[in-house]
Parts: sequence; structure tokens; C-alpha cells
Amino acid sequence: MRKNVKIIQINGFKGVILALAIIACLSAGFIAFPGFLVMQIWNYISVKLAMIPSIGIIQGALLWGIAVVSYMIIRNKHFMVSFKTPTELSEDELDEVMSRIKMDTTPEMMSSVIAASKKPVIKDINPKDASAEDVTNKNLDN
Repeated sequence: MRKNVKIIQINGFKGVILALAIIACLSAGFIAFPGFLVMQIWNYISVKLAMIPSIGIIQGALLWGIAVVSYMIIRNKHFMVSFKTPTELSEDELDEVMSRIKMDTTPEMMSSVIAASKKPVIKDINPKDASAEDVTNKNLDN
């Protein structure tokens, strides 16, 4: 457990109002005001260059958030994403993996072979004309 844990207790309606006021002030001070400044800087540059569109307060806050997150990632000494080379499997582990693959694919392969070997047979139980059946059989035999 953490030794220096601070517990904040909110008592009654005044406590809820105070907590909401604190959250509003923090969001205004760390999100809205810097977002407003970023928006003003962006729009000033867009007027001077006349090549980029102007942005609103929400886009300014998002741009401020992107800048803060980028700074936190760059400032951090270790990267959040790391790449490792995979460890090689031993011969026994490789044989076990291959046997599992063979066991998994054998039923599918057998069912596909069985399905391919069965040819559908269409047979009319009550032929209307016996001579018509002989003609079709003769055509099939040739």
C-alpha cells in the first residue's frame, strides 16, 4: 500500500459544488485557456500565410492536447513501444507446434476430400417417358 495516500472527503451539497468548481477551474486553466491561445496563434499565422484555414476553440484545445501528449512522449526517457526479436523455438517445441498444426488441419482436409469425392446423383423416381431416359443415358455414355 501507499504510505502517503491523501483521502478527499466531500461532505454535503457544498462539497459537491466545491468539487465541481475545482474541476471547472482546472479544465479552464489547463485546457480552455491554452487552447484559446493556440487558436489565436494558429489563426494569426493563417492570416499572415493565407494558405491554411482558421480554427475554432475546440480545434485549438485539441491541438494543445496533441502538443502536450507529444511533449510527454518525447520527454520520457523510455519509449512506450519497444521492439524485440522473437526467441527461436527449440527443435522439440517446433515439432510440437507442427504436430498441432497437422492435427488441426487433418479433419478439415479429410472433410474436403470426402466432399469432393461425392458427386451428386440426380435420379428421377417416376420418369414420365422411358425412352427419354434412354436417350439421356446414351448421351452420357458417349
